[in-house]
Amino acid sequence: MSSDWTVDGRTARNKSEYEAFLRDSSRIKKIRSRIDLKNKRQLEKLYSSICTGQIKFESKIGFDFEDEITELYNKAERKEERKNKNTRNTSRSREEKLIEEEDRFYSDYLNSHEKVDIYDKNVDKELVDYYLEKNRKKKGMIKFVIIAVSFGVLILSGFMAVIKIASDRRSDSVSKEIKEAAKDNAFVFTTIKQPEINNQATFDTYEIPDILMDYQDLYDKNNDLVGWIKIDDTHIDYPVLQSEDNEYYLTHNFNGKNDANGSIFVDMNCSIFPRSKNIILYGHHMKSGKMFANLEKYDSYEFLTNHKTFVFDTIYEHAVYEVVFVFRDYVHASDDTSFKYYEFVDVTSETEFNSYMEELKNKSIYTSNIELTMDDELLTLSTCDYMQENGRFVVMARKLK
Repeated sequence: MSSDWTVDGRTARNKSEYEAFLRDSSRIKKIRSRIDLKNKRQLEKLYSSICTGQIKFESKIGFDFEDEITELYNKAERKEERKNKNTRNTSRSREEKLIEEEDRFYSDYLNSHEKVDIYDKNVDKELVDYYLEKNRKKKGMIKFVIIAVSFGVLILSGFMAVIKIASDRRSDSVSKEIKEAAKDNAFVFTTIKQPEINNQATFDTYEIPDILMDYQDLYDKNNDLVGWIKIDDTHIDYPVLQSEDNEYYLTHNFNGKNDANGSIFVDMNCSIFPRSKNIILYGHHMKSGKMFANLEKYDSYEFLTNHKTFVFDTIYEHAVYEVVFVFRDYVHASDDTSFKYYEFVDVTSETEFNSYMEELKNKSIYTSNIELTMDDELLTLSTCDYMQENGRFVVMARKLK
């Protein structure tokens, strides 16, 4: 291997990777020259641009830089959180300050009398009492306002509590109705089929299965939960989510918080139930090995041999999948007519299905003797691949019956 293929301390395995190193190194130098990483606002903007994909890298040099920015941002966030916490601990409420002022007033009142008696025997004490009494009434009025406001808040809280109790009762009533109706198979999931010749849409109806007890608690915490994936001897042991777009869970975790690791999520065009022919899962290729980084272990035939099957449960069923294809691909231009694995969700005919399988077989690193049919339910796992620009490393499996 040529020693000239070393960039910023990293040695490329081939020319393509070396060129990716050079491009990322150039991008990073430009960013460092334009952005002050000690400036929290600029750092936050850079971090956001990386998380949302506005700034992209394609090699390990770039992903090292991403990790550096993530660490700096997290440190800045922790520092800001500590600062806010200290501010909250040292701040006092308006009511506490007013009460303190009132206490100080009475202290001043007594001190005033004492000072008048001692230092100015000729002062008009009635006039002093008049002004002190006037101030006391003013403070009394403030105290009355505080009490009135507190009483109002108490009444409002009670009113809101009553509303919540009524709402909870209505919710319980609705839940009870749903459970009773479910017993009679009254609730169904409906999907729209393609329009017929007369342009009248037809419908298929499906009974909604119960959520597995294993996942009910998690589903209650986040209704975007659709399943769980686990591959032995890897970091892959995560909940699987799905939102209305393919952007949100690139930068958010299960709890909905910003997280550079993102989450494992299902393509927005896929359906868990009723099930699409192919369900596509995405996850970041993190330097730390988290998320879908360990998918690349399937580049080793030995690993594939010892891990031919893995678990992917939906919230409705437990299932084991068998690896069929492993391949490298890339994100094609929108006008490219080549087969795009990430657009393969459903098929309309056996001919179309067989054509797709032939494409995948030709892409695969390994030769598979498994014959797939239209009856098979497929699962595609996809992550970034640093061997080429916009590269993807993909593992496709079928559900075992």
